[in-house]
Amino acid sequence: MSDVLSITITMSATIHTRFKHFLECNLMHVDEETQLPVYKLYDAFSKLEWIGTGEKSMLKNPDVKDPLAKAFLRLVDQSESQPLRWFIVGRQVQLSDSMFQRCCNLYKNRFLNVTLKNKDFVDLRVIDYMDKMNMTQVSMRLPQPRPCISGHTARLMREIFLLKDTHNIQYKVRGDEKQLQQILKIWFNQNYTLTCENGKIGYARRQLLEEANDFLVRNFGDTRQIYCHSKPWRWLMKNVLKMDDSEQQGQYLRLPCWKKDANGQPILNKRKSVGTGGEFTLERRHNQRLQHRRANKRERDCARKARENKKKRQKKNETI
Repeated sequence: MSDVLSITITMSATIHTRFKHFLECNLMHVDEETQLPVYKLYDAFSKLEWIGTGEKSMLKNPDVKDPLAKAFLRLVDQSESQPLRWFIVGRQVQLSDSMFQRCCNLYKNRFLNVTLKNKDFVDLRVIDYMDKMNMTQVSMRLPQPRPCISGHTARLMREIFLLKDTHNIQYKVRGDEKQLQQILKIWFNQNYTLTCENGKIGYARRQLLEEANDFLVRNFGDTRQIYCHSKPWRWLMKNVLKMDDSEQQGQYLRLPCWKKDANGQPILNKRKSVGTGGEFTLERRHNQRLQHRRANKRERDCARKARENKKKRQKKNETI
């Protein structure tokens, strides 16, 4: 028997058809020891009374005497400890993990029981067992994550290994999160300062995050991009800038930091936003926002639309 069974189901089939195919293949699989399909083993197991205080309650007498119920428990235990070749996971029928959970919820809300090809049926609780077995089997079949090693990384790892054996140097490999924290701290201390006598306006939070991402992407690639909820960024806010956002609902828009110039002196921050008070024109907003730089594609498109709307209003007023 091959490790991966051939699934004769097309990509054009709906997710519900694929989920039904998943249930039928796994529930109608014939167990090698009992020579019975899995759904009959589950049917015997479902008749056990685990809840209640009666004489038949499994809480009083936990000995499972039914061999079919024992066989189903054996399959569940095996699914948690070893890969089952006969079990078809959701990804083999082109169902992602999120789509699989969606199908489980919709099936339980849509039907009264699980009907199979031979017109037999079992209760809906079997879906919970299939979901559990699917999760464990997917995690076992996926390869363990490993870092991408280049030639430079391999040589560096070899040099560290030789140093450790030669000089008995004790070292500990830090994770990506710890390394990003120190990288962001060094980058911040080199380019920004927390002291400024005349700087009353703080640094824009989003601008600082964008500049941090520009630095990380430029030096370490797109995979090192961070967000406002990333742990390295929260660590930088809390331990370096002394701004703890976890204890409040909103976030401060301005941070108590300033950028350094070539001489190490703080550059005073300027407020770039323009309110609705006073002269609220497109030219004034562009002068405040662009700051002697060229407008990007989106800003040019907005300016074009504003000019067109202005001409339409003028033409409408002339006709009136």
